[in-house]
Amino acid sequence: MSEHHRKHQRQELNTTILIRNAMNRDFIGELVNITVEGLMIISDQEMSTNSIFQFSLELPEPINGMTHIDLGVDCLWSRSAENVDRHWSGYQIIDASPEALETIDALISGYAG
Repeated sequence: MSEHHRKHQRQELNTTILIRNAMNRDFIGELVNITVEGLMIISDQEMSTNSIFQFSLELPEPINGMTHIDLGVDCLWSRSAENVDRHWSGYQIIDASPEALETIDALISGYAG
């Protein structure tokens, strides 16, 4: 989805947010940008498009009493990063609690670039 079709502009954060598989805690990658509707990550592995994942975003410090944000996401696209052995991928958030969405808003407010 192109930037002009998004309801919210993606926000880059000035801190590193690690992303883990919420089911087994394996490291997935790092957050590149986020809105309450979606996110982009960079990882060492290519992610499967049209696949559903359960992500856990590790917060740099507790926000609203939470140390991580658990989300269900759908991988919309994935491509190799130029000149490095990493992969970009974009996701639509398809499952998030109201508390998770509030915490994303607070994360953006506190750490947006």
